[in-house]
Amino acid sequence: MSRLAIAAVTLMASAATYAAEPIALRDMGSFHVGGRLVEISGKPVKDVTFTPGGVPAKVDPNGTYQVEQMYVQYFLPQNEKGAYPLLLWHGGGLTGVTYETTPDGREGWLNYFLRKGWSVYNSDAVERGTFCLTKFS
Repeated sequence: MSRLAIAAVTLMASAATYAAEPIALRDMGSFHVGGRLVEISGKPVKDVTFTPGGVPAKVDPNGTYQVEQMYVQYFLPQNEKGAYPLLLWHGGGLTGVTYETTPDGREGWLNYFLRKGWSVYNSDAVERGTFCLTKFS
């Protein structure tokens, strides 16, 4: 077996062992940043069929909505070692879930930095991903 193959197997085995260790948090939560209220009026109520062959539903877009806010989850490790908290800010049309896991199921950057002792704030940019569109009336 080549040295490269041995190194790769060793690295994968140690990463799997490390990932199995629990992450100890002193706190976690979420919050919204920014936002404004928007009033929509004078728009017609429409019958919308969400599923082919389904029963139409009446959709009334009129009302007051909260828009343009950003959703942030935070994770604070029990034994903090990082000098400053990290903000994971996605790009390219993605969402904050990008940092939770990889497409093949491995842990993402969020858990990596938590295991290293960094406080992590994982964001979903304004009007993308996990955001709150609240109709008030």
